[in-house]
Amino acid sequence: MKTTDVVRGYDLWASTYDRIDNPLVAMTAVAMRRWHPTGRRVLELGCGTGRNAPFLLERGFEAYVGVDVSPGMLAEAARRVPDPRARFVERDAAEALELGDFDGALLSLVLEHAEDVAPLLASAARAVRSGGWLHIFEIHPRWRADGGRAHFQHEGEDLFLPSYLHDVAAIQAAMGDDWTLVSATDWYADPAASAKLARRRGQPVLLEVTAVRA
Repeated sequence: MKTTDVVRGYDLWASTYDRIDNPLVAMTAVAMRRWHPTGRRVLELGCGTGRNAPFLLERGFEAYVGVDVSPGMLAEAARRVPDPRARFVERDAAEALELGDFDGALLSLVLEHAEDVAPLLASAARAVRSGGWLHIFEIHPRWRADGGRAHFQHEGEDLFLPSYLHDVAAIQAAMGDDWTLVSATDWYADPAASAKLARRRGQPVLLEVTAVRA
């Protein structure tokens, strides 16, 4: 198995990320159809190519800020989302962002890459107002335990990114006093979303977690 670090990996993956059949991205899109976020300003940590920005802006947000550590992914995001309400920032999402007063924060398919997710959740907490929301979509721990993880093809070979298993208990513990867990939902494989999910029919593949800022 050939592995790469997060920055280099996503830089290499950036140009094809939105053009391949990615089962987790597909399942996240299914789950998001039932999500109704509210507010004026929203932050996405680990925004990648900005694929979630249009969804949020179409729901009336006046400002969207996407943070990512990969210059390649951010370049794709800038091309994909020319909306003046959107801004993209190159930064490690776990660092102090000097951003604040957001109504909510989204982390979509991000926690997998962090061995310790507490700094990410603390970073989101610093940026979100009291009473604001946190929404997480993540590879389901059962699928991760079965060997599922983020990977892509580059020059004819599979490259695997750093990947760690996080279940609901671990995520809740990492929230500390900053967040109050509201819900945790298991999403089961839907082959209609991605043909690659057919072999996992009847099994949980995506975890959705929501919380409120203390």
